Amino acid sequence: MAKNMTEGKEWKLILSFTLPLIGGNLLQQIYSLADSLIVGNFAGQNALAAVGTSFPLTFLLLAIAMGLTNGVGVMAAQYFGAKNAENFRRNLSTACFTLIGAGVLITILGIVLSRPLMVGLLRVSDTIEADALLYLRIYCLGLVFQFAYNTFAAILRSIGDSRSTMYFLLISTVLNIVLDLIFVQLWAVAGVAIATVIAQAVSAVIAGIYLFTRVELAKFHREDFRFHRDMFTTSLRLGIPTSVQQCSVGLGMVLMQRLINSFGVDTTAAITAAMKLESFCNVPIMMFYMGLSNFTGQNMGAGKIDRIRRGYKQTMVMTWITCLGIILILVLGGSVLVGLFGMNEAATAIAVEYLRTVAFFFLLFAVMYVTNGVLQGSGDVLFPTLGSFTSLAVRVIVANLIAPIGFVGYRSIFWSIPVGWVLGTIIVFIRYLSGKWKTKSIVK
Repeated sequence: MAKNMTEGKEWKLILSFTLPLIGGNLLQQIYSLADSLIVGNFAGQNALAAVGTSFPLTFLLLAIAMGLTNGVGVMAAQYFGAKNAENFRRNLSTACFTLIGAGVLITILGIVLSRPLMVGLLRVSDTIEADALLYLRIYCLGLVFQFAYNTFAAILRSIGDSRSTMYFLLISTVLNIVLDLIFVQLWAVAGVAIATVIAQAVSAVIAGIYLFTRVELAKFHREDFRFHRDMFTTSLRLGIPTSVQQCSVGLGMVLMQRLINSFGVDTTAAITAAMKLESFCNVPIMMFYMGLSNFTGQNMGAGKIDRIRRGYKQTMVMTWITCLGIILILVLGGSVLVGLFGMNEAATAIAVEYLRTVAFFFLLFAVMYVTNGVLQGSGDVLFPTLGSFTSLAVRVIVANLIAPIGFVGYRSIFWSIPVGWVLGTIIVFIRYLSGKWKTKSIVK
């Protein structure tokens, strides 16, 4: 159901929009976590390491979709806020052609380049190489469905409908877990990958059917459903900086995974488990960012800058309150959560140390991403890209510089995280204070 975010109390609108996003993305994290838990407990620690070491590459392959989807979503939110139905439809039809086509291309590239990426770039251990390659190649078959789902979900979020995407992800998550439990016993690592692809396909199909049959703005006449060059150009202008941002994040993760793998299978499994749990903690922060971005987009389209300022301050308060709860859970219950992965004692200790080190810095991470929400939603996409690129680059550089120091070693992987967050936060916060984001609307 569409939701107009240009009228009413800002914090209530943002919170009511964000809560279903948090629920949906927690479900998404659950089925990612289910892969790791089920593999670790049914197929062993080496299989867990194989699945985990594939993640940076799958993220890198999805980076283009994430960026272009962001451009499409910003445009849709601003057109919706401006009540411009014609351009809303033109943007949607162009996005379908662009992103689904890109999904097919990236699927092919991912399969063809899997060995040089996995073996040449990541230098995976011989003991997990075969499983890691198999998982990555099967996973790539589902990328086209992820591109399609991300497109449909971005359009729904742009009109204030975050509840429907939560239901789609609930169906997908339950299906994925059930198939995981069946397929892992038949085909081990390959079975988990197959289950994920099937779940992704189902969520994409359901989201597409709902969007085009239930949302009035998305109901096309056959002759209207075509590619529009002007919409494509604008989406590239808004999306390419975010694609570069996401690619830099993905590349940073790849380079970090290369460093992680150099410390052996115990460390690879430990960091895989810790990052899965960290990704759960990131969900509320990232969803408040997404909620504020859509709120900003609609209000930019309506020309209501004061509402955006108030929404930003109120979202920051809500996000910090959430972060304090996350910190408490990680500090007090980190060892219990890590114990669910079925790892040996050495790997468990590394994972707990990682989580307790980064926990208190989530407050800083929240400032960076909530500020990004205003910049992204307004169409001022360059500085969030610069902030994320700087954050990742600094993290990779610092980690590799301090790793050879005797007492540091694997700790460089998580000691470097807050250093990157500090610099990224400074860049985007200064941009917000400058007020230049207020001039970036695509709706005049």
